[in-house]
Amino acid sequence: MVSNPPKISPLLSRLKAFFATAETRLSAMPRRQVILLVLGLALGFALLGVVFGIILTPYNPTSTPPLDSDTTNGDDQLASYTGIVRALGDPKEGSAYYLELEEGKRILLRSTAIDISFLEDASVTAKGVVAGTADGTEQILFVNSIQIKSND
Repeated sequence: MVSNPPKISPLLSRLKAFFATAETRLSAMPRRQVILLVLGLALGFALLGVVFGIILTPYNPTSTPPLDSDTTNGDDQLASYTGIVRALGDPKEGSAYYLELEEGKRILLRSTAIDISFLEDASVTAKGVVAGTADGTEQILFVNSIQIKSND
């Protein structure tokens, strides 16, 4: 009875021959050479990782340090505003909340030290440094301190 062996593609037969030759060469090498070969390959892959890591690393801008009232100079004036904390529909310039002032105006609130979400819908007095937005349409209060107003 004649059996037909499965057909192997030319690419797979070349690959099989290559690995057989590599195995024969490796088994004929002295142990010291095998260890040096493995260390050389590991060093090469580590060097490739470093090179690709440096080339492919995206630019990360430095973060702005938190505002500290003790380090403000005389040019920066601390401002105080009283109003009701409201949530913005769409966050703007890193601000998710604004202070609704009595005149119907608003000022965006931003703080790295205070979680403003706990004060939503509360009547407060906020103190900090005021800056304009990038588009110049609104102002942002970088909050240093905030006090909840009593209902007297």
